[in-house]
Amino acid sequence: MSQTQTRLLIRNEHVESEMIGNEWILLNMKEHVATKLNELGGYIWSIIPEYGHMDGIIEKIAEEYDIDRHTAEQDVKPFIEELLGSGLLTYAG
Repeated sequence: MSQTQTRLLIRNEHVESEMIGNEWILLNMKEHVATKLNELGGYIWSIIPEYGHMDGIIEKIAEEYDIDRHTAEQDVKPFIEELLGSGLLTYAG
C-alpha cells in the first residue's frame, strides 16, 4: 500500500453535490464548473467523508460490488486521481 493510499482525502469546500436520478452532479461554486458522475463515481464521492482515504474506499468498493481488491483499485485509483487533479478533492494537511 502506498503512502498516497493512506492519506486523508477531503472534499473541496467550494463543491456542492446533488444526486439527480442515478447520477451525481458536483458544482464547484468557486470555479463555476459542473461535473457529472456516474453511479459508481457518485457512490465513491458519497463515501469519501466516512472512509477518508483511498485504501478504505477501495476496500468498501470491493465489498459493496463483490469484486476483488485489485479490480476495485483499478476502478477507484484513477477516479480519485482525476478528482484530485481537477481540484474537487484534496489531501488533508
